[in-house]
Amino acid sequence: MATTATMAPATASVTPGTPTTLTLTVLNDTLLVESFELTPVGPVAGWARIEPATLTIYPGRSETATVTVLAPRAPESVVGEVAIGVRARAVEQPDIEAAGETLLSILPFSETDAELLPRIAHGRGRKRVRIAVDNRGNQPLVAAITGTADDRLGLSTPTPDIQVDPGHTEFVDVDLRPRGRVWRGEAVSHQYTVSVAPEPPRGPLPGVPAPATPPAEQVPIVLPGTYLQERVFPKWLWKLLLALLLLALLLLLLWFTVLKPAIESAARDAVAEPLAQASEQAESAAQQADQAAEKANEALEAVGKTPEPVQPVSTTRTDDVDIRFELTDAPGGPTAESDRWVVPPNAVLRVTDVLISNPRGDFGSLTIENADVLAPIFTSGLENFRDIDFHFVTPVRLATGDQLFSTLTCTQLAPPVGGQPVPTACGVSILITAELVTTTG
Repeated sequence: MATTATMAPATASVTPGTPTTLTLTVLNDTLLVESFELTPVGPVAGWARIEPATLTIYPGRSETATVTVLAPRAPESVVGEVAIGVRARAVEQPDIEAAGETLLSILPFSETDAELLPRIAHGRGRKRVRIAVDNRGNQPLVAAITGTADDRLGLSTPTPDIQVDPGHTEFVDVDLRPRGRVWRGEAVSHQYTVSVAPEPPRGPLPGVPAPATPPAEQVPIVLPGTYLQERVFPKWLWKLLLALLLLALLLLLLWFTVLKPAIESAARDAVAEPLAQASEQAESAAQQADQAAEKANEALEAVGKTPEPVQPVSTTRTDDVDIRFELTDAPGGPTAESDRWVVPPNAVLRVTDVLISNPRGDFGSLTIENADVLAPIFTSGLENFRDIDFHFVTPVRLATGDQLFSTLTCTQLAPPVGGQPVPTACGVSILITAELVTTTG
């Protein structure tokens, strides 16, 4: 006695996504009424659904069950032949079982999807976009990439033909080249389309039967896109350049008004004390040398010899000097001249700073001069400033006997402000800071 199970048909073609129906027949060749549990087996057992899942069969008789096979419409449904079986096992007598088997031929199918990345592109010149081509079928995909654009936009791709394996994605570069530049105004919109045209299969694969009906030709996938060509110089560029220019001017003003004077003042303060100490030490050494020379002369006189004249040792002394000039001049009158400051003998005047005040904002011209030099040290129009401060990196030097003075020529009085009395003459104050270096000996 034996129990048998057979499936019909013995071979079947399966189109992924379309159910295929098979029939299972089980013969109970035992002496008992037996129930048989039906279980799909094989590498594609998960594709099968059996109804009913249990058969109750009288001795010597057979019953049938329907086996529905649904291969998923996905790349996992590999083209080729695969066996599927159903095992029938007795419930009361588990050692009794039988199995039926059918050879399935998985047919090929094609399914393609494509996406343009990005659909709206922005740029000023050449721009590269990409196309993602997905092969969702179970056979290799061969497709042609073509594109069209308006007359103002060129379009090309380095890979006009591609091949994509099942379940994979291929990225294709598309180059957009506008034929002109947008120098000003709003962005220019260019419309273009890219087509992905799958080619039909070149014939059935070896060992796979051809489908009963030829596959339908796939319609090309048309992807519309937009390229927004922006102007070469963005709107914010001019604002950025203006901001950088203002920052540079601010840094320049900060250097000349704060940092540079502070550095010069710190440098002068740093060397003032060592110079003073060196000057004191030099004077002390000169005095000691003079005393030693006098003692030597006295010793020579004591022994009846005539001493040689002693040459005094020269020393220098530096003093800070503030020179003030106050000038007034009536409009149309003769040029006003300040008192003259004369450099004393054996001295050099080094001018380092000049501060000039024109409090009312009168109009005219002002000079600071050295009487022994034809060209003035400083010349400026009064209308150019109210208060002005000059720092000389290299001090202006006046030698012994030079005369420092200032002149003022008034051309127009500034109008009074806030009910103040009407002035009758231009007024200017000048403060000159200098160092007087005196040499003795």
